[in-house]
Amino acid sequence: MSQGIVCSSPSLTITPYLTDAWSFNRPIETVTKQPIYDEDTGAIKYYQETPRFEKDNYNLNYGISAQISIPLGKASNLCHEATEVNIAAQRLLIKKTKMEISLYRLKLCSEMARLGTTFKENTPSAVTCEDIVVNIPPNQVLPHKHNIK
Repeated sequence: MSQGIVCSSPSLTITPYLTDAWSFNRPIETVTKQPIYDEDTGAIKYYQETPRFEKDNYNLNYGISAQISIPLGKASNLCHEATEVNIAAQRLLIKKTKMEISLYRLKLCSEMARLGTTFKENTPSAVTCEDIVVNIPPNQVLPHKHNIK
């Protein structure tokens, strides 16, 4: 991943699960009354009682679900290439920034040395310009004196 570029790659997801259930009837009836009819008149002769055996039902399920994802096509190759290009660009940017800092140090330290101002040796600030060398530019005559006889 580089600056928001996210490449898909093969992956495996494993998910365990556990479920439970409890079913019941309320109120609990122990007997069911069924009417028995007279065949001639259709009137109820009596009620027959049938015993009921109601029970609560408990259920527990468990297991594991697995999913495998495999990216298809050239998209993954292009994505990885884009990431590599982006990382290379970031490295170049870091080198450019370091060069700009070095050139800025060189400019300031050489200007101050030409003016005759430098940091005192062996001080924390002297480290800033310790590797800067100021040379005399070519084709320049330095102030000097000649003895005439």
